[in-house]
Amino acid sequence: MGTDRRTPDEGPPVLAAEGLRVSAGGQQLLAVPSLSVPPGGCLGLVGANGSGKSTLLRALAGLLHLDAGTVLLDGAPVREHELSFRQRVGVFLDDADCFPDLTVAEHVRMVVAAHGLDRPDHRCARVLDALGLRHRADAFPDTLSAGQRQLLLLAAVLVRPARLLLLDEPEQRLDTRARERLADALRRSRADGTAIVLAAHDRPLLDRVADRVLVLDEGRVTDHGPTADVLARGAAPWD
Repeated sequence: MGTDRRTPDEGPPVLAAEGLRVSAGGQQLLAVPSLSVPPGGCLGLVGANGSGKSTLLRALAGLLHLDAGTVLLDGAPVREHELSFRQRVGVFLDDADCFPDLTVAEHVRMVVAAHGLDRPDHRCARVLDALGLRHRADAFPDTLSAGQRQLLLLAAVLVRPARLLLLDEPEQRLDTRARERLADALRRSRADGTAIVLAAHDRPLLDRVADRVLVLDEGRVTDHGPTADVLARGAAPWD
């Protein structure tokens, strides 16, 4: 796959985390010493199922209680309940769902309206075109395939400008062509200066989008570095 990933801008990180520890029921779920993502950077998270990728994303999104550590967005503590956080951060997790009574286009327009963005029809058409979903604009979720529903949920995240995207295996249920469209959309977001943390099992997607990769095993970091170097070491499981 291509290796023409955009070089991230230098400067203060959009996202920075230090000394993250999360536990539940006396069991440690996460122990990550540090990570950071600059404007236009993409950090890929890889590891076997249950390795801690989703837990880390939820911690970065402010959705989990931290036993220790800090998560900063543009130098300020992450507070998921605050409007300013939700206006700057797009989150795609595995519990996302559709509104059954809204068409594909209505879903996306609702997000545009909620964020007070102009030209809702143009924005809607553009993101649906980018993800190959415009031909289903008038369809309801229960008439979509599993892959099309995944694209709809992604469209609702990608339609608005974001300072940071936190994405948990967005390639699930997508065929090869849809994954390529997703990669192109994420690369455009990077080019606009958006920072991305992307948990994925799909190696070609990471190769195209991520400039750095962090490998997790049982909540601990086992490798971290430039994408090409980590992938070449074969340190990442792809199950």
